[in-house]
Amino acid sequence: MEKSKLVPFLRSDLDILFVGLNPAKGSSDNGHYFSVNQAFWNQLFQSGLILKQISKLVADNIVFGNNKYNFNEWNYGITDLVSAIAESDSSKIKPTFRDSIALIDELKKHKPKMAILLHGKVLSNLCDHLNIATPKANSGNMGQLVNDCSTIFFNIAFPHGNAINSNDKINRYKELKDDLVKMKKS
Repeated sequence: MEKSKLVPFLRSDLDILFVGLNPAKGSSDNGHYFSVNQAFWNQLFQSGLILKQISKLVADNIVFGNNKYNFNEWNYGITDLVSAIAESDSSKIKPTFRDSIALIDELKKHKPKMAILLHGKVLSNLCDHLNIATPKANSGNMGQLVNDCSTIFFNIAFPHGNAINSNDKINRYKELKDDLVKMKKS
C-alpha cells in the first residue's frame, strides 16, 4: 500500500457525490480516478448521466471538474472512504468508524443532493456506524440516512470485479437520475 496521489473532487453544491472505498494504485499512478478500467465511465454514459463517451484517462477531469457533458449540467464529485491509501486489492483496506465520521462530516459540510456508495465495504462501514441494517449490494435508493444532512444515499455496486452485471448497475444509475430529476422539480 502507498499514499494516494489523487485529490478528491469535493465541493459544495454537488448534485451527485460518488464515494469509493479508496483510490486504486493504477488510478493513483495515472493521476486520474477510474483510469484503469473503462467500465465506470461506460455505465455513466449508458445510464444517461454523462452525454458523451469519454476516455478513462481524462474522464475524471471532464466529468468531476466541470459539467459540460453531465446530464442537465449537473455537478458531480468523487471522494473515497479511505482517500489517503492507493491500493488495488480492496481486501487490504480496513476502514474504521473514524473514516465514516470523516465522510459524514464532509457530507454535512458540502451537502450533496445524492451520495452513491460504490463499494460493499463503504456500504457496510457506514451502515455499521449508523447502526442500521446493511442492504444487499446494488439495492439502490437508501433514503436520507444521516441526521442533520439532507443527502439521499444510493447503493450502487462497484463498476467491475463482482458478480453483479453491468446492466443492473446501469439501471440503478437510471433510477438515481430519475429520482434526482423529481427532487429538483419539487
